Amino acid sequence: MKSLSKIVLVTAIAAASSAQAELLAMDDSAMSATTGQAGLSIEINAAEISIGAVDYQDKGFISMKDIHFGGGLAAFGGPGDGIFNDVLITVDVVGASADDLGQKYMGEEYISRAAALVVGGGQVSGNYVDPGINDGDLVIAINAPDLSKMLQSVDYGLRIGSIGLGKSTETPGAVTDGTLLLQNLDMAGYFGPTEIIIDGNSNQMNISMYFNAEGSLDMPFMAVTTDFAIHNSRGTDQVWLGTQDKGNSMAHVQLNIGEGTASSGASALAVDVQNFEADIDLVNLTLGSAPAIGSLYITDFRLTANTVIYGH
Repeated sequence: MKSLSKIVLVTAIAAASSAQAELLAMDDSAMSATTGQAGLSIEINAAEISIGAVDYQDKGFISMKDIHFGGGLAAFGGPGDGIFNDVLITVDVVGASADDLGQKYMGEEYISRAAALVVGGGQVSGNYVDPGINDGDLVIAINAPDLSKMLQSVDYGLRIGSIGLGKSTETPGAVTDGTLLLQNLDMAGYFGPTEIIIDGNSNQMNISMYFNAEGSLDMPFMAVTTDFAIHNSRGTDQVWLGTQDKGNSMAHVQLNIGEGTASSGASALAVDVQNFEADIDLVNLTLGSAPAIGSLYITDFRLTANTVIYGH
C-alpha cells in the first residue's frame, strides 16, 4: 500500500457548483470585498498518463512496469465515464487577508458546507488537520466543479502491471523481474476535495486528499490475490455526502512534508502523517489456489506517524 499511496498522491481535482446559489452567494460576497484579486483557474477536460517503467536503483532495482492513469468506469456502480475530466484546479498565492482564494473553504469544511445543501446531508469525521493559511502561502485547490456531486464526480482509474525486484546487472527501462511484489493492480474510484498548501516561511508542504477505490490485485511473492475496496462509510469515523454508502464516502490522507532532522543530527526529509483514515475491505481473499478463504473487513482504520527519511 505504501507504493500505491505515492502514486495516488500525484493526482488532482477542484471547486463549486452553480446549482448551489446559497453557497456561491456567500463566496461571491466575500470575494467582492477583495481588491486586486488574482489567481489561476485550470479546467481539466481530459487527461491520461501512461508510463512503461519506473525503476529505482540502489545497487539492485525495484521496477514498476506498465502504469496507466486516466478515468474510471462505473466504480461502486457510480457514473464514471472512463475519462479523467470535470476537474477544476485553482492556484493562489495568498495575500495579507487570506481571503483571496479561488476556493475559499478547505478539507472537511468544504464537505460539511455541501452536506448542509444537498439532499441526504452528509458527515465528516473531524480528523482533518487545519494547516493554517497565511500571507505568502501557495494554495493549490483541486475539486469537482459541481459542489453537490463532489464525492462522485471526478472518476479515476489506475493500472499497474507489476512491481518487482531486479539484480544490479539489469538495465533501466528493461529490468527483468525476479521476485514480484505486486502484479495486475487494477483500481478505480473517485477523488474528493484535495489541497496542496506550501507554507511561505517554514519550508513545509501540506497535502490533504479525499478518495475512494475498488479493484483487485495479486501479490505473487505471498501467493495472495484479493478484490478490495477503500472507503469510509462504516464505524465511528465516517466521511460521506448525499448517501451513506461506499461509493459516496471517502477515505482521507493528510501529510505534512518538509525538511527534518535525523537522530544523527543530519538533515532529512520529514513526512508527518497527520491523518489516514479508511474502512478497508479485502474480498474473495485467496491464498494460493482457489477457492477463496473468505473476506476481511477493517473498520475505522486510522494511522498517524512522524517519520524522517534519509540515505545510509
